[in-house]
This record gives sequence, structure tokens and C-alpha cells, in this order.
Amino acid sequence: METKHETNLAETLARELKSPIEIASNTAAALRRVALPPGWTLEEQDDSMKLPAPLRKTATVRLRDADSFIDYVKRHGSLTDSTVWCLADYVQGKIAFTAIINDQGEDPGAAAWRDHRAYFAPEFSEEWRRWNGKNKQPMSQADFAAFIEDNLKDIASPDSAGLPSGAAMLEMALSFEATQDMRFKSAIRLSNGGVNLSFVQDDDAQTLQKMSVFERFAIGIPVFWNGDPYQVDARLRYRVRDGKLHFWFELVRTDKILEAATSTVITTIREKTGNPFFFGDPFAN
Repeated sequence: METKHETNLAETLARELKSPIEIASNTAAALRRVALPPGWTLEEQDDSMKLPAPLRKTATVRLRDADSFIDYVKRHGSLTDSTVWCLADYVQGKIAFTAIINDQGEDPGAAAWRDHRAYFAPEFSEEWRRWNGKNKQPMSQADFAAFIEDNLKDIASPDSAGLPSGAAMLEMALSFEATQDMRFKSAIRLSNGGVNLSFVQDDDAQTLQKMSVFERFAIGIPVFWNGDPYQVDARLRYRVRDGKLHFWFELVRTDKILEAATSTVITTIREKTGNPFFFGDPFAN
């Protein structure tokens, strides 16, 4: 048992030396334990910024396109100690890639800091943002007509699909504008999948005007910025409220379109980097 005399002696010795006394160390773990005299505090000073160069590479960067992401991984990484991860939620529309430049390799006895990282999230195209932004959003006849006119170049007319062309969609949009002040009367479904809508003037119930609309149409748009276009099918819907029609469209299985576009990006990254590739969160607890 340590006596009071021995304790006083250690404190006196520490004050005379004017430095802490090391009582244990572990070189392998770079761990040191020191005893400080009463009233002393231990401060940490990092002078690494004064060195001619850092002791090791460390960084966190975000890239804007796949080519930049690939080039960064190849420039700073290695085939043995760098990994690439993909975290994808196609329903929520979230795609993210992470490259860990100094990841832990196959050697079970070797560890790495994993603090040199590159991030890349593909940027959605303006067309994709526009159509998804209005997906399932009811619009008045005039607003829907304006949206179709503004984005007419995106309307696709696949061969042998029986879907309306851009010209036919424009004609429908113009009809919407012409009937926006009329009162809706009835709707008759046609054998070709379309719908015949009847309108009357509020001040003349005998005046009848008919307009044909399409139940389905298709758009051809890129999912990602500077990417290839994909066909996206859409269903046209309408609802009557106070004698007025409101229209909207429902894009069909955008999650599968996003998955297909992402698969192309994944293939490009895997082939051009050559690094181990994983699906998941590299920093999950």
C-alpha cells in the first residue's frame, strides 16, 4: 500500500522536474499514460500544419459527374485499398456513391483510417424534375394545357404503341384552353382508349362542344443530367369539381426507370475504376 510519505515524495519530484512523469506506455497502440502534479493541466498542440507536407492523405470531396468521380478514384486510390459503395432507394429517388480511398484491404492484420472519401450523387435532369414535380398534381384546364405546351418536346410517340404524338397532345392542349370557361357536361369512353368530353356554355345549355382526350401517353426524357433518354409511360386522369375539370397525370413506375438509368451509371463506375464495389452504407452503425 502506498504511504503518505511516498505520495508526497512523488509530488515533490514532479514539481522539481517540471514535467509529467510517464508511468506506462504501449508502443504498439501508440498509447501513453502520464501522472500530472496537482494543479497541472494537459494541453494538446498540433504542429502538423507546419510540416512541409501532411503525414498522410486525407480529404472529403464531392464530385458533380460520374467521369470526375471515376478520375478522382483512379488518381488517388489503388485497386487493393480503395472501395466504392452505392446506396440506392429507387422509390424515394435517392442515389449516392461513396469511394473510400484509404479503406481496409484484404489483409486481416492491416487497418486503415478510412478518412479519405469521395462522394457522388447523380444530378437529375431538368426534364425529370419538371415531370416528377407535377406528377399526380391536379391542375386546371388552362394550367394543364400550359404545362403540355411548355414541355411538348418531351412527348414521345413510340412505333406501334397506339400512343398520341406530340402534335395530337398539342391539339388536346389547345382544346383545353378553348373550353376552360365552359361547364363540363359528360364523358364517354371510346373504344380506342380515349375519352370524349362534352361541354356547354353556362349561358346557353343547348350549345354543346366535344373534345377527345387520351387515357395514356408517353414521354421520352433523360433521368440524369447529360444522360440517355428513357421512355416513361403516363396515365391521364381528370376530376370534376363545381362543373369544372381538373387534370393530372400519373407517371408509371418511375422507380423502375430510375433503376435502369442507375444501372448504367453503376456499370460505368465498376468497369472504369476496377475497385471492389459494394451495395450498402459504408458507415452504418
